[in-house]
This record gives sequence, C-alpha cells and structure tokens, in this order.
Amino acid sequence: MKKLALSALALFVLTASAMTVHNATRRLSTADVVTNAPYRDGLYLGKLAAEQGDDAHIATARWARSKDRNSFAQGYWQSYNAALASRSAELNEAGEK
Repeated sequence: MKKLALSALALFVLTASAMTVHNATRRLSTADVVTNAPYRDGLYLGKLAAEQGDDAHIATARWARSKDRNSFAQGYWQSYNAALASRSAELNEAGEK
C-alpha cells in the first residue's frame, strides 16, 4: 500500500512539474497581446531599433517580474526580426530595379 501511495505521489509531482514547464514556455495568445504592456513595449522598441539600424539590445531589466521580462523579449524579437526582414525585402526589390 505504501508503494502505491508513493508511486501516485511521484506521478503527481512529475505531472505538475511538466505542466509548469509547459505553461512557462507557451506563446502569448491574441488576448494576451492586447492587454500585455511588456509585450507591446517590446514590439515598439524592437521595431524602432530595427528601423534605425541599431543592433538588438533587449533591455529586460525595466520589468520586475520574469513573466514580464519574457513577454518583453518575445515582443522585441518578433518586431525586430519582422522589421529587418521587411527592410531586407525592400532593399532586394530596389536592387532588382
């Protein structure tokens, strides 16, 4: 009986750990983006840096919670890479003309 209870407890702990890790790495949904200030801030600053030709510099220290820092970084990288890709496409089109 003790082995069964111990096995059940171990299974519960492993499942809870796996769910915690999975939830921490999930992407933001559309509803999260609309109401998530760190993410929107990252989008803005990433786009601004890429448009100015600056290197990527993610200033996550401006946010206190790790969840906010991760949201900021996700937004920053998304818009920075999108702006660079757009800029590169424009340069390629201009070079072909």
